[in-house]
Amino acid sequence: MISLNKTQEEILKMFDENQTEEELFEIRQLLSEYLANKLIKEIEKESIEKGYTSEMIDNWKDEHLRTKYV
Repeated sequence: MISLNKTQEEILKMFDENQTEEELFEIRQLLSEYLANKLIKEIEKESIEKGYTSEMIDNWKDEHLRTKYV
């Protein structure tokens, strides 16, 4: 059997009753937004620590670093 971590256990306790499809959708949206915001904060922190600028990031979007095969 797979063991759950504390976060998973708490979420299960919070939602131990049946939710409607609409409620499930809202819960998924909230969790997705939470994780996306957490990721954005981490990226911003790393960018500041490494001295990345908006201009550098914009330039990276246009770079093609793929290996050329002959």
